Amino acid sequence: MASDINRERVYLPDWLVDYAKEVCGSIVLSEEPGNKIRRYREKIYLTQEDVGDILGIARETVSRIENNKTKPSFEFVKGFTSIIAVSEVFKIFLARKELSEDFIDIPYIERISLEFDISRKYFEKIALSTLNSYDRKKKKALKNLEGV
Repeated sequence: MASDINRERVYLPDWLVDYAKEVCGSIVLSEEPGNKIRRYREKIYLTQEDVGDILGIARETVSRIENNKTKPSFEFVKGFTSIIAVSEVFKIFLARKELSEDFIDIPYIERISLEFDISRKYFEKIALSTLNSYDRKKKKALKNLEGV
């Protein structure tokens, strides 16, 4: 699965593996892992229900984890890290597309998500959420620049 980082990878670039390790480590080593998880989730505009659907758990479980009422399991952290990593890949491809006017290689990103054990159905949900997040941040940055 996602954080089985040492297995042979076909599509996962080294920078993405490093990013996934960084996300996973920041959650596991945090005194309040739920706060970290909430910030990562909110950053990509996924709801607790979205995360629960993708990971196959109840929204209430995600809420208890984010409120530090229960510690996240290893499986949860592994799956959640996968979501964040796939979102990061998609965000980087969006930025590259804007800079070079190239197409976004969706099949490549999909193969990456499959290596993180994220199905096509949930890949699409993460991609749409990331696109929404990217657009909001871009509009906010442009608005801030107008004020300068």
